[in-house]
Amino acid sequence: MGNSILIGMNVIWGAPEWLIPAAIVASLLIGLTLWNYARSPSAGWVRWLAAGLKITAIVLATVCLLQPMQSSERARPKANLLPILVDRSQSMNLKASSMSESRRDRVEDLFSNQNAWLRRMEQDFDVRGYTFADRTEKTSFAATSNFQLDPANENVSNLKSSLNSISERFSGRPIAGLMLFTDGNPTDLPSADFDWKSMGIPIYPVLPGESDVIADIGIRDISVRQTDFESAPVSVRVQFESTGDERDLVVVLQDQEEPDFKQERKVTLKSGESSGEVTFQCRPTKPGLRLFTATVFAARDREAFSDVTNLSAVESRFEATAVNNQRVVAVDRAAGPYRILYVAGRPNWEFKFLRRALSADAEIQLVGLMRIANKEPKFSFRDQGVSETNSLFRGVDDREAELAQQYDEPVMIRMGVKESEELSDGFPESDEELFAYHAIILDDIEPEFFSEDQLLLLRQFVSVRGGGLLMLGGQESFSGKSFSESTLGELSAVYGPRSSQESLTDEYQFSMTREGMLEPWLRLRDNEADENTRLNELPHLTTVNSVGDVKPGAFVLAEMVRGDGKTLPAIVAHRFGKGRTAAMPLGDLWRWSMHRPAKAEGDARDDPAQMWRQIAHWLVGEVPRRVEARVEKNAETDAAIDLVITVRDEAFLPLDNANIELTVTPIGGEPLVLQVTPDDQSAGVYRTTYWADQPGAYRVSASVAGPDDAPIGNAETGWTSEPEVREFQNLALNRDLLQSIADQTGGKVIDDDELDSFATELPTQKVPVTEMWTHPLWHSAWWMTAMIACLCSEWGIRRWKGLA
Repeated sequence: MGNSILIGMNVIWGAPEWLIPAAIVASLLIGLTLWNYARSPSAGWVRWLAAGLKITAIVLATVCLLQPMQSSERARPKANLLPILVDRSQSMNLKASSMSESRRDRVEDLFSNQNAWLRRMEQDFDVRGYTFADRTEKTSFAATSNFQLDPANENVSNLKSSLNSISERFSGRPIAGLMLFTDGNPTDLPSADFDWKSMGIPIYPVLPGESDVIADIGIRDISVRQTDFESAPVSVRVQFESTGDERDLVVVLQDQEEPDFKQERKVTLKSGESSGEVTFQCRPTKPGLRLFTATVFAARDREAFSDVTNLSAVESRFEATAVNNQRVVAVDRAAGPYRILYVAGRPNWEFKFLRRALSADAEIQLVGLMRIANKEPKFSFRDQGVSETNSLFRGVDDREAELAQQYDEPVMIRMGVKESEELSDGFPESDEELFAYHAIILDDIEPEFFSEDQLLLLRQFVSVRGGGLLMLGGQESFSGKSFSESTLGELSAVYGPRSSQESLTDEYQFSMTREGMLEPWLRLRDNEADENTRLNELPHLTTVNSVGDVKPGAFVLAEMVRGDGKTLPAIVAHRFGKGRTAAMPLGDLWRWSMHRPAKAEGDARDDPAQMWRQIAHWLVGEVPRRVEARVEKNAETDAAIDLVITVRDEAFLPLDNANIELTVTPIGGEPLVLQVTPDDQSAGVYRTTYWADQPGAYRVSASVAGPDDAPIGNAETGWTSEPEVREFQNLALNRDLLQSIADQTGGKVIDDDELDSFATELPTQKVPVTEMWTHPLWHSAWWMTAMIACLCSEWGIRRWKGLA
């Protein structure tokens, strides 16, 4: 239409050359009509109504001469891509309580040949079909046949990566938008501040119009806390949720390797509550990696959940799925043996009771180095027959003479050593020998006992090696300026006594502070009331060292309370470098073992022994080993796990040239040996990535040798892979997320009952490739109908009123 002109971007005139003639003819006809009706004697409103109808008919007829046509922009047929992405994961099999069909069935119905929306889309767009779960796969949406999803057995919904994949695949090509059929519960959910606009295409999620209510019981979260509380060192907290009407629930915890270990709790949710939690406290009989299974179900559904180790075949009448009713958690109880070096300035009862307590713990080995006599000056310039050996060793076998201390050496006794040469020269003088221990206990020993090199070595033991150090009280402990200015004073959690302070002799009652009550390794009872009762029954102590102020950053965990209310610190702990130290300026803790309060019948607990074992475990609990293994989440995908091995040499410095054999064994599967590579960022750290293709538990063992193939040590850890947990974390449709995706990308959420209208509307939306199209308005039925109606109405009024 070379002669056409554009009017308002919507209407164009096909015959603009008729504008002037048509306007002249229309003006004449309108003038004659007005003149004719002005001479009519009828009522004014009637004649002017009839005149208005006739003039309207004249105007409509005149406009038809100009051939008015509507012009608009629409999508060029088949020029724009329209990807359709359908979720095929397991969660699509869920049924809402108000629906008789699953989400999967509903989506299949939307693509059946009875629905015209898909045929309309295929006429206007280049439709590409895809399904997604763990990966994106191409499919066909043939409008002439019924569409069926592949069996939804995959427990991963990688929505973000699937959208990225389609966006990258069609990068640079015209895309009208992307239609998304999903429940909105991805397993690769990005951070809350993620901008979905980065996908670069409008996204149109399609959802059912009605809200779905799903009745289900499931575990929301499970966490493990390990402490040095001997009676129950492992706490497993299970958080659960019930979205239906079930109020009476049962939570079960079971050890996979010990079927006899089973704990059960019954919980009744109050009206209005939909969630709760249960904490199990247990003590594994063996160290190392343990796997615990937690299960929650309705009390009246007990029969269906009779076998809590296998829920794959469970069909519950009271909830949507049984997949999220069970979780497996790995508990890594680090195995010993741990070695503690006990150094005492004189024989005492403390070592006896400590040794007796730790003898019942197979994980801790106590090595004693006790001084039974101080060094003495040696005089032999007159008597050549005087022996150089201390008289306490006179008469010993000649074979042991070389091990006997001389006059100018303190007389030491070794106990619990592994070999005859261990500690034969007294306190270690090399890091190789001292770093073989995990913790050191100093009891009634003065700083002068150690050489300067030994004190510096002791400092490195704590700060570099990460060992634990406990300083007990006594006559020689925490005393004088020599302590304050020595390395022991630097390591201590308390300052040395001021010059004006004197040792106080009185009766003191042991009392825990609030911070101490929060430390499980100090408590012997599982609640504060029982613990206070126990403390009040303890015998009073009389030997308490006078010390200075508590150092900044240290915590007072217990105090000694005198009769007049004055308090002195009893247990103070703080971090020092990589390790930690504690000060216990108490000299007669043995009183608690010799004078115990009366116990109830049947109570066989040995509280002092348990106290020593818990303190010992606290000392060694976080001490690094030469070989350590840990599991980290992969930064890029949840389907992979990073395995990290840390190796140190004898001085506990990073070792970069170690030989590592790393084995991953799925529980019930075949072991796999992996290659590890040194970390680029950290010395002595080795990494590898393992892709867990099957759900379940995995055990990791690392065997490490030095560059000369000399064995260094072993480490073990493990983890559980439960992708179905993320898949069924939320069962209801996530409308909020899908609405956010639509808003940020420029799309909108579509009601699945309105797909026909959406198929008509989408080609008129802003799309990359469009074309102009025109439609003759004067050919439309309403135009001719309006013109004839006006003429007929005018003729009817004239006949009715008898107008000329």
